[in-house]
Amino acid sequence: MRSDNQKITKELFPNFSSFDRAISYPYFAPNYSFSFYKGEFIRGICDDLNNRIPILSVGSNRSPYQLKRKFSLNQNICVTPAILIDSDIVYAASLSAYGSMPATQWPSKGTKVELNVLWLNEEQLEIMHLSEALGVAYSFVKLKLDTVKIKDFKYEKQIYGYISIAGVFPFYDNKPKRLSEINAQNVTLKSSSEKNALLSLIHSLGIEENKLSEWIDKVINNKSYRISLHKQLKSKAIKPKNPNWEIVKKSIRGNLII
Repeated sequence: MRSDNQKITKELFPNFSSFDRAISYPYFAPNYSFSFYKGEFIRGICDDLNNRIPILSVGSNRSPYQLKRKFSLNQNICVTPAILIDSDIVYAASLSAYGSMPATQWPSKGTKVELNVLWLNEEQLEIMHLSEALGVAYSFVKLKLDTVKIKDFKYEKQIYGYISIAGVFPFYDNKPKRLSEINAQNVTLKSSSEKNALLSLIHSLGIEENKLSEWIDKVINNKSYRISLHKQLKSKAIKPKNPNWEIVKKSIRGNLII
């Protein structure tokens, strides 16, 4: 039993270096429902979802690793598998505080993406808003009804999400690329790993490929430099013409993570 628990811990909560954390985005996510409950990772749902707010997870928020960093195991949270319809998950024209190029949603007719939905209470949602740098990096949105299907049960109410404010990073052909680590059907876009996406990004900035590790350290440790890159990326970004969502205006209190 101990070896099984060690395997679960290593898979769900790896001990990444700062470089590996950046290039391993969006991290491993189980294909089953799970909870953080009373300080433990639990397979299945351990709380009532009726009074919780459903948030579509499109990148690292799918992952127990990232959720533990944001909330700790002492916050009772629930996650259920879901399918996103008529969109794909692509690289945003942005950088996280830990050096990854994060994900965002992009309309893609007929595509179905395997994701999950995070069920939060009001207090936890405020924590999520800060971690997503609401109003600076991401907008809070209402997703078009019937574009998200919960796998384990029928749910017909509103589901929410986060969309990159800057837009999507245009790769060499001036098109988005989808995250290769996220499974989908009927895809129309080319895929890229996180590491290759970052290499494309630094190439566009005129930085040599063998400097990736040093550059990631600079992005992580130099906030002024990171913000200057946000401005450059925003000027290059492309945006969807017919989005499957509507922005929800929110005011928040606290320090954004940017």
